[in-house]
Amino acid sequence: MVDINKMKLKTYKIIFAILIIAVIVVIGLIALKYYNGYLNDQKNKEVVEAFSRIIIDTYDENISGNDEKKERITLNGYNVIGIIKIPKIGIEYPILDVNTLNPADTKEPMKYGIVKYWGGNVNDYGNLSVAGHNYYNGTMFGKTKKLEIGDIIELTDLNNKKISYKIYDKLVIDPNDVTILASKDKTIREVTLITCTNGNYNRLVLKAKEIL
Repeated sequence: MVDINKMKLKTYKIIFAILIIAVIVVIGLIALKYYNGYLNDQKNKEVVEAFSRIIIDTYDENISGNDEKKERITLNGYNVIGIIKIPKIGIEYPILDVNTLNPADTKEPMKYGIVKYWGGNVNDYGNLSVAGHNYYNGTMFGKTKKLEIGDIIELTDLNNKKISYKIYDKLVIDPNDVTILASKDKTIREVTLITCTNGNYNRLVLKAKEIL
């Protein structure tokens, strides 16, 4: 005669063991994701330091009359065209050269850093739009939701010129809304920060103008 209680106990043990394994796998995947994010963040810091050294060296050599061309800094095959720094939230990242309105084209480079989504060169007149992932660990643009009107964004370009921008607008828009990319006044310098929010259903946008 089959002991039903023993069968139930055995079934419970199997289910419990499966749940334990599932929890371990999930924890492992989360840990791996955070570790990969940490490694990527470290690589970004190294690129920022390398970019700063090369730009400063090039600037010094141009002053001395040496026009020797320096090798362009890249990150995973994408050209670095500047540095974005936001003191309030403690981030500093290279800006990767990706000029496209097609989200599919930004998917790969956004794994590695902040990308130029639309506009001219860093610190050119007009609107430069940059995009970054909203990571839960606070890297990339994960902490930009903490920024408010009046906060400062600093951009450094290939000529070693650093310009400070003050945030004047903060809004949430539809992912298909590209009106925020247009330059309302091409005689001023402006930067627009874009990241996902509300479970990727919307975009958090921060707009800033050069401090004159």
